[in-house]
Amino acid sequence: MPTRLFRKFLRDRWWEITAVAVGVFVVAFVVALVRNVAGDATGPYLDNLTETVAAFIAAATCAVAAARHQGRVRLAWALLGASAFMWGAGQSAWDWYEDVAKIQVPFPSLADAGFLGAVPFAVAGVLSFPVAFERARTYVRSVLDGLIIAAALLVVSWDTALGAVYHAGADSVLAMVLSLLYPLSDVVIITMILVRLGRVAHGDRTPLMLVAAGLVAAAVADSNFAYTTANGTYGSGNALDTGWVAGYLFIAVAALRMIKHPLRGQMPHVLPSRVSSLLPYPPIAAALGVLMVEKVTSGGLSEFTFWTVVALVGIVLVRQYLVVGDNVRLLRTLTVRERELAHQARHDALTGLPNRVYFRDRVTAALVRGSGTREHSAVMFMDLDEFKAINDTYGHATGDRVLTVVAERLRGALRPSDVAARLGGDEFAILVEHAPDADHLDAIARRVLQALREPVSVEGLTMSVPGTIGLAIAEGSDDSTDELLRRADVAMYAAKREGKDRVGVYRALAA
Repeated sequence: MPTRLFRKFLRDRWWEITAVAVGVFVVAFVVALVRNVAGDATGPYLDNLTETVAAFIAAATCAVAAARHQGRVRLAWALLGASAFMWGAGQSAWDWYEDVAKIQVPFPSLADAGFLGAVPFAVAGVLSFPVAFERARTYVRSVLDGLIIAAALLVVSWDTALGAVYHAGADSVLAMVLSLLYPLSDVVIITMILVRLGRVAHGDRTPLMLVAAGLVAAAVADSNFAYTTANGTYGSGNALDTGWVAGYLFIAVAALRMIKHPLRGQMPHVLPSRVSSLLPYPPIAAALGVLMVEKVTSGGLSEFTFWTVVALVGIVLVRQYLVVGDNVRLLRTLTVRERELAHQARHDALTGLPNRVYFRDRVTAALVRGSGTREHSAVMFMDLDEFKAINDTYGHATGDRVLTVVAERLRGALRPSDVAARLGGDEFAILVEHAPDADHLDAIARRVLQALREPVSVEGLTMSVPGTIGLAIAEGSDDSTDELLRRADVAMYAAKREGKDRVGVYRALAA
C-alpha cells in the first residue's frame, strides 16, 4: 500500500517535484560557480556544458507542449522552442571554440548568430500567447506602456551595459552593431514581457510567468555578458552565467506545466487591474534611480540619457492624457447608467409607466404638498374588464402588446401633470394632483374609459379593451397614502359589481 500511494503521489505531483528539483539545482549551480567547486580547469567546461544542455532541454519540452496544443498556443510554444534551440546551437558553437578547439571565441562568430537569432523567436513566441480581448484604446495604452518601459530600460541599460559597450568601441561596424544588439535585445524582451503579462487573463498564469522569469534571467545574463566583454573581463564560469541555465530550465518547467494542464477554450475578457495600470512605473522608478546616481557620480547627464528622458516624459504625458480621458468617459457612462438603473427601478419594464413603488411615492408627495391647503389630490384605480380572456385566447405576447397600447392611450387621455402607473397585471392607477371639482374628475375618468373603448388592433386582431375605474379624493390633512389607495380600490370593485365599464366614486358610495 505505501508503494502504491507513493506512485500515485509521484503521478499526481510530478510537475511540482520537477519544479522543486530545478530550483534546488539552480541554487546548487550558483553555489558551485561562486565557490569554484570544479576548479579553474573543469569549472568553465561544466558551465558551458550545463548551459547547452539546459537550452536543448527547453527546446525539447517546448516542442512537446506545442504538439499537445492547437492554434496560437501551439505556435507560441513552437517559437519558444525554436528560440531555445537557436540559443543552444549558439552555445554549442561557443563550446566547440572554447572546449574543443581550445581557442578564444572570435567576435563575431557562429555563436553570436545563434544567441542573437534566438531573440526574435522569443519575442514572437511570447506575443503569440493568446491573451484577453483588447479594445482599440486598450491596445493603444499597451503600446504606450511598452514605449515607456522601453525608454526607462534604455536609461538603465545605457548607464550599465549599453553605454559600456558603446564607449568600448569595436574593430568593425558589424562588431559594434552586434555588441549593441545584446543589451538592446534584452530591453526589447523585458519590455515585451512586462506589457504582455498585464493582459493575461486570471487563472493559471504559472506557465507564462515562468517563461517571463526565464527570459528575464537570460536577459540579465546577456547584459552581463555584453558589459564584461566590453570591459575585457568576461570568462566562462562567471556566476551570472546562471541566468542562462536558470532561464532555460524555467522555460522547460513552464512547458511541462502546459503538458500537464493543456490550455483549452477561448481566453476570457479581463478588466484592467491595478497591477497592469501601474506596470510602467517600476521601470520609471529604476530609471530615476540611475539618473540620480549618474548625477551624483558624474555631475551631469549624458546626451543620450537626457534625450531619452525627454522622450520618456513626453510619452508619459500622452499616456496620462488618455487615462484622464478614459476616466471622464467612465464617469459619464456611470452617470448615465445610474440614471437608467434609477428609471428601471421606478418604472414598469413593459409599458414604461411608473410602477407601484414609484406611484406610492408620488401620491405621498402630493398629499404632503396639499396638506394645509384647499388643493386636494385624487387617485383612480383602473382594471381592464376583458383582459384575462385576451390572454387565455390569444396568448401572453398579444396580452403584453395590448397593455402597451393601453399605456399609450392613458398618456394621451390625461393632462401633462397627471401621473399614470401600472401596478401589475392589468391594473393601472392615475394620480390627479391639484384636482379640479368632482365634475371635472368624472370627465377625466370618462375620457380615459372612452379611449379604452376604441378598438385595439394587434397582430391583425381587432378587439375592445374596456375598463372600470374607481375614484377617491383626498378629504383632508389626515388622509394617508394607504387610505387613499384603499378607497380608490373599494370604489373600483363596487363599480365592477354594478356592471363594469364605468366610474365608481368613493365619496358617493360613502354617502
